[in-house]
Amino acid sequence: MHRRVGSFARVLSVLVLCWSLPSAAQDAPATGGPAKSGPEAVIPADIPMRGDVDERFAQDVIQRSRGQDPTAKLQKRLDALADSVREEGKHVNRDELRRLSIARLESLERHWNFYGKQLEAWRRDLKEATSQYNEDAADLSRRRANWEATRTSAESAALAPALANRVNSVLAQIELAEKAVSVPIERQVKLSRRANAVEASIDAGQKAVTAAIAYNDARLSKVDSSRLWELWDDPKASGGALESAKAGLAVEQRYLEEYAAATADVQLRKNVVALLMLPLLLWLSLRSRKVVSDDPEIQASTRVLRRPISSWIILLMTGVLVLQPEAPVLLQQMALFLALVPVLRLLPPKVYEVLGPWPYVATGLYLLKQLSFLFLANELYYRVYLLGVTLLTAVLLLWLLWRARPRAGDAPLSLARKAIRLVAALAVAALLVSAVANLFGNVTLAEMLTGGILDSGYVGLVLYAGVTVLSSVIRLLLARRALSRFSIVTQHAGPLLHSFTRLLGFAAVVAWIIVVLNEFRIYRPIRDALTAVLTHELRFGEISLTLGGVLLFFFSVWLAFWVAKTVRLI
Repeated sequence: MHRRVGSFARVLSVLVLCWSLPSAAQDAPATGGPAKSGPEAVIPADIPMRGDVDERFAQDVIQRSRGQDPTAKLQKRLDALADSVREEGKHVNRDELRRLSIARLESLERHWNFYGKQLEAWRRDLKEATSQYNEDAADLSRRRANWEATRTSAESAALAPALANRVNSVLAQIELAEKAVSVPIERQVKLSRRANAVEASIDAGQKAVTAAIAYNDARLSKVDSSRLWELWDDPKASGGALESAKAGLAVEQRYLEEYAAATADVQLRKNVVALLMLPLLLWLSLRSRKVVSDDPEIQASTRVLRRPISSWIILLMTGVLVLQPEAPVLLQQMALFLALVPVLRLLPPKVYEVLGPWPYVATGLYLLKQLSFLFLANELYYRVYLLGVTLLTAVLLLWLLWRARPRAGDAPLSLARKAIRLVAALAVAALLVSAVANLFGNVTLAEMLTGGILDSGYVGLVLYAGVTVLSSVIRLLLARRALSRFSIVTQHAGPLLHSFTRLLGFAAVVAWIIVVLNEFRIYRPIRDALTAVLTHELRFGEISLTLGGVLLFFFSVWLAFWVAKTVRLI
């Protein structure tokens, strides 16, 4: 008992001592004078040893400063970026930008944003490469201040001549090191100034493209061409649209080349993954022929993966659309074009049960719309072709609505079928507006409405096919016979797959909604309004909150629970 009391007393005394130390440290400046924050003179006894240490440091700085220039590669990168920006800047004028289509303008906007990201990456690399020189300069300045304070104090005190000489020699060595380190720092400053000029050019290009997009959107409510019957009476070959198409393709080609060069390492890894996916799909295709199951989902998955080449193409093309949102528009359009046939081969039968022959119709109409560039050399032919595609789409949609009309004795329409019929009716109305706009000279509005309906409809089919293939791959991997022997897999594979499929479907729906909003030119104002609302600060005293931060917090909590649940199932 006495031992316990003695131990408790010792512990208590130690705690009291620790508690009193901070207060003593806080009271020390008040009793002993203000804390020193400036240079401190080296005491005479430490001058020899401190001199050796600081001289060695100064020599190391000189050696580092005279070594290989780490900014040489950065200078070449900046030169290449400056040349690209200068070349692209030649085409940044109001008249030329206004002749570009909205798709080319948005791709050009991505191009300038791509330059901005390259410059940001270059600045990070420059800071990393030259941080050592800046740290050396700051450290040399601090050491020089201390030695100068030592020399000043030595002049007022009786310091031995040998120690005074030592102080002077250390200061001389530090001065040499500062001159040496100033050379790479001066190179850094020059490069930063050049980067500032490149950044100004990038900002000017971004503002010019933004203004051109705003001008294009403003034309949606204006008559921007002659009436169609006036062109019919006086048909002329119009080279303006053709020149605009050529200029747009030149912009796309430059962006595609620069994008491929800048993302070569990333593209190489993606290509390796893509090549590895093909044998996996071929193996799953062979396995799917041996799988016998009464589960309709397993049967649908085996039906999809019996076409491994089409599945592979769909996964690659969907990856281009979803995983490379900053890629050139030309690359994404090529991906959509290559997916034409695989989409029709891989859509599940239930899609045709709900939509009827619409997937075939949408794919064919999308192809017809893409072929409109063949008529750009003549405004009359182009507008007549556009009007024909618009009216053909409206007629086919009306035929599909009539074909799928409810008949006497049929079961009530499901909510999904009602929504599809409503969307189709709205599409017919928009197409009629497009036809009228084309007739009376509002070509921009006509192009937007027709292109928006056809593009969004086809992109929705591509995303749905991509989700179907990916879900089929995961479902068959989880349905392996070797794994099905374990009861834990049998119990949890279903919920895990259901959760994963729902997440894929949600992501595809969000991506499709963004495409639809952008096609109909309302994505930008909605995005800007949401950004303004989500980033608006709300202050409660010293606390500052934003709605975006609060929503991000709740989303992070939900995501953490979802990941924990998924990991627990795995």
